[in-house]
Formats: sequence, structure tokens, C-alpha cells
Amino acid sequence: MRVLDPDEIRQITRWALSARSRVDRSSVPGGQGLWAFGLREHAEFVRQLTGYVRAELPVELTHVRRMRNRQNFRLRLEFGDGVRMPLSSDGAGLAADLAEITRILRSDAVDPRLRPLTWVRRIPPYDDRRAALERCVLALLEGNGVGEVGIAYPARYHDGPSADHYRGRINGTEIDTADLTLADLTRPLLDPLSTGRLDALRMGRIAGYDEHGQSVGGDVPALHWIAAEVEHEETRCVLLDGEWYELGDEYLRHVRSVTERAFSHAPDWVLPPWNESRVHPNDPSPPEDTYNRYVARTDPRFLLMDKNLVFTRAHRRGFEACDLLGPGNELVHVKRTSSRTGSAPLSHLFAQGLVAAETLTDPVAWRDFTALIAAQSPERAAQLGRRPSAIVYAIHRSDRLLTPDTLFTFARSALVSAWVTLTTYGIPVHVYVIP
Repeated sequence: MRVLDPDEIRQITRWALSARSRVDRSSVPGGQGLWAFGLREHAEFVRQLTGYVRAELPVELTHVRRMRNRQNFRLRLEFGDGVRMPLSSDGAGLAADLAEITRILRSDAVDPRLRPLTWVRRIPPYDDRRAALERCVLALLEGNGVGEVGIAYPARYHDGPSADHYRGRINGTEIDTADLTLADLTRPLLDPLSTGRLDALRMGRIAGYDEHGQSVGGDVPALHWIAAEVEHEETRCVLLDGEWYELGDEYLRHVRSVTERAFSHAPDWVLPPWNESRVHPNDPSPPEDTYNRYVARTDPRFLLMDKNLVFTRAHRRGFEACDLLGPGNELVHVKRTSSRTGSAPLSHLFAQGLVAAETLTDPVAWRDFTALIAAQSPERAAQLGRRPSAIVYAIHRSDRLLTPDTLFTFARSALVSAWVTLTTYGIPVHVYVIP
């Protein structure tokens, strides 16, 4: 980061942190600007980076001195968990090269355009901290740790429909439930929880199924259904999809800033309180489909789109563009959550909204969505325009008021991913709190 030219990146391998399970490797033989690769600095981190050293930066390596007089010579470096670079093969030259590397590390600052790549760092398997971090997770699972742990959708599940049922096996115990909880994952660990017991979660497998019994994302390690956040030696670390990451202060400030902006940009219409949709006053809190139908029935400005799927070549099983089409043709995604459900439903909600809006920027997908609207209301279809006017995440938290501070940690990253990406497309993103 201290020596690479942001305008001369040759190859980049990045991994999505909070959205789709995706590893992208992009190469340009002649090199190009880093951000031309479409990197989302808030939601992806770089695993490998290859590029040229800045021309104006003096790097006095033995190899550079030997090659300096060659025409068009540029020093190229490859970065990953380690660094691949030319070093001298004799003792004196190697010592001089190591001294030069030390000088650069001490004196040169990270280029501002590359600084976001340092905000999130993967903690590799051989890192000494991992054993302590896993002990912290086990303490949280036992109910006496400091931090946050909860059920989280694995990344590969973020694109598809919500899971309606879960089946799998952990440590010889069958899992078959419509409501996956931490107890389902920890109950099969018969022995007192120890670091080794997390291995049972790594070996166990769980799959989610939709309401028709079709697999949503295949079976994945049980540990991937858990997300945790702990503090260790004054650093914030998260467990996500079975991997550990260290979050820098800049990342946390960035996520908080974007989250607050999303909450402050509310639409200019009002949704009814959640419990108004109950059939009888003493009924329990109604499910989402009951609330959606109630809104569409009592306010003709909203068009019910729940479970109406748009089919594309990329989404052959279909995707939900929204639960409700708002008065200004906003795509409204509705979700009920609480501390019991954890971050999983909201992370999935934010990812679903992002996928829907990104897909509908394609003219063919938008035409199919318009036809879906026209089947219910030709008048509304005629007013749609050429792309979504906005994305609204309408959320009811049943156990306490939903604010940027009470939004679950892991859901914030998914919200930031949706916000930054969709505002780049010119599609506003709002969070509406349903009372």
C-alpha cells in the first residue's frame, strides 16, 4: 500500500465480506486504476494485489539498481498473505534490501486512494490470536462472554429467497427445524464447550430450504451459520462465514456514518404500526405476509408484490423485487426482527434489496418487472419509469426501538454495501422504522 501506484494495478483478487459468496480475480495486462475494477471498499477486501511501484518513489533494491538503465523498466510487486519481490541472493545485498524495506515501512505513508484496503484484514489460520478468539466465541455461546453472537445467513444464501426450513447434522445429531437458533447448534455439542468443540461445527452441515422444499443454497458447514463479534487486545474482530477478520477504526467509522445517513433519509409517506395488522387485538405479533397484505388493503397507494417473482437468466428460480411497491414506485422490502432472530434476517433483507435493484437496472429484467406490475395495475406500470426510484427497507423491531445503534453489527455491513452500491447507480436507499 505504501509503494503501489493506484493507477497501475495489474491484477486484483477480492473477496466479498458481507454480501454474495464471491471471489473475483481480474487482470489487465497494461494496468489500470484500482477503482476501475469495481471494488467496493466497504464490503470487499483484497486477498491479492499485483501492480507497479510509483515512478516517483525511490526504491533502492539491488534488483532495481541493476535494471534501472533498461528501457521502460518498472518494478512490479505481488502482494497477498506475503510479498513476492526480487531480492538479492548474496548476504550483503540481501541485508541492504531488507534495510530498504524497513525504511519504506517506517517513512512512507499509505496512498489515500489505497487506504480503504487496509480497513479490513483477514486473520489467517496460523495467526496466534485465533485460539483466543475462538475461546471468546465459546464463552458467548455459553452465555457468559462479552461481545455479540447470533445466527447469520451464510454468504451464498444472500442472493436467494429466505430459508423456510433447516435440516442437517452436527456431531451425529439431526437438525430439522423451521426456526434455526443458537441452541440448535450448541445442543449437539454434548461435552462442555471447549475450543475443540468448534471443530464439530466446522464438520457439521446445515442446509436451508424454501417453502416448497427446494434447497436455497446447499449445505454448508454449521459454523457458517454463526456470526460473532469480539474485542481482543483492543481490536474488533468478527467471525463471518467461518473466517476471522480484524476491523479497523476507519472501517467502523465509515459503517456508522453510512448507517446514520440511511436512517436519516426517510421517505415522505407513513406505514401503519405493525400490530395494527392483527386480526384480533390479543393475537400475537403478525407475520410479514399478513402485514404486507394489510398495508396493501388499507392504503391503495401500495401495491402488494410479496412472493411475486421476477425470472431472469441469472435468477432462473426467480427473485422478489420487493414486498410492496410504494406510492412513488419505491421498492419496499419489509422485515420483522428482534434480539432473538439476530442479524440474519436483516443481513438477508439488505442483500436481497441490493440484488433486486442491481438486477432491475438491466432493461430486460426491468421490462419483465413492468409486465408483472401491469398484471395487477396497468396504471402503475405506465408510471414506473425506466429503473427503481428508490429502495426502502421497512423494518419493525419487536423488542426495542430500531436505531443505528440498535441495528445488529453484522447487518450494518450489508446495509452499507447496499447504500454505497445503489447510490452509485443513482438509486436512493432509505431505512423506514415501522412502529
